[in-house]
Amino acid sequence: PVVVGPRRPRVVTTKLFPPLADPSAKEALRFGDVSVRYEDLRAAAATVATRTRGRGRVAVWASPSIETCVGVIGVLTSGAVAVPINPSIGVREIEHIVEDCRPELLIAGDDAELPAGLDDLERVPVSLGEDGRAHLPEDPAVDDPALIVYTSGTTGPPKGVVLPHRAITSNLDALAEVWEWTSDDVLVHGLPLFHVHGLVLGVLGPVRHGCRLHHVGRFSPEAVCESLAEEATMLFAVPTMYHRLADAVEDDHELAKALGRARVLVSGSAPLPARDFHRIERATGQKPVERYGLTE
Repeated sequence: PVVVGPRRPRVVTTKLFPPLADPSAKEALRFGDVSVRYEDLRAAAATVATRTRGRGRVAVWASPSIETCVGVIGVLTSGAVAVPINPSIGVREIEHIVEDCRPELLIAGDDAELPAGLDDLERVPVSLGEDGRAHLPEDPAVDDPALIVYTSGTTGPPKGVVLPHRAITSNLDALAEVWEWTSDDVLVHGLPLFHVHGLVLGVLGPVRHGCRLHHVGRFSPEAVCESLAEEATMLFAVPTMYHRLADAVEDDHELAKALGRARVLVSGSAPLPARDFHRIERATGQKPVERYGLTE
C-alpha cells in the first residue's frame, strides 16, 4: 500500500474545521476540472455563514458540486442547521420534508431547476470568488444540531434525523484514528452528497482533517482508478461500486495496479458481498475495509 510521506500526528479538537482557522493555499476540493483551495474555501464558506447566521434550518440542494460543499460548510459554521435535499426525489417527498422541518432558506446554484415546494424559498448564492473579507463565526456548541438528514422512507414518510456537531466530530475523529487518516491523504469518491457516507465522511471528513478530496462526479472504475494512479490514497465507495470495480480489475491489469496503490479502500452503506471482496483481494492484494453506520 502507498503511504504519502511520514504520517503526521493528528490533533483532536472540538473545532469542526480546524484547517479553516488559518487556511493555506493547498487544494481542498476538486470536482472534475473545478477546484478550490483551503483559503478560498474559507472565504466562500464565511460569506454563506454571514447570510445564514441566526437562521434555523437551511435546505441545501445537494447536487454533486463544490457549491454544495461550500454551502453545507458555511451553514454548519454559522450555527444554522443544514438539510441536504436529494435532487432526484419526487415532489411529494420534497413537500413532506419542507412541511416537516420548515427551512427558512435554500442553498442552490443559480442554474439549478428547482421543483415545486422549494422554488418559493429565498435562495442563498454560493460564489467561489469571494475576496475573504467575511469572517467565520465562532463554532456553535458541540451539542447544537448541525444536520437534519432524511431517511429513505422505505417503511413510511422519510424521517428527519437530527445530528449534533458532537456526533460529526466524534465520528470523524474515531475513523481517523482507525484509518490513520491525516492531512497527507487524498480521498477519491463518487458518492452522492445527501447521505452521511458521501457528505459527512466524504466531504466534511477531508475538510476536518485537512486533506484533499477528488470527487469524480458520476462513478466509474476508470475515473477512481485514474485518481488513485496519480495521487489519491483513499477510496470511499458502496458495494455496487465495488462490484463494478471487481469486474474491471479482473480484466484490466492497469486498473488493478492503480486500485492496489490505495492506502485504504472503504466500503459502506450496505454489506459488501464476500465474492466481490475476494475478487478485489485476488486482483489487487487489497482488502476493503467495511464501515457500518446508520443515519439514525
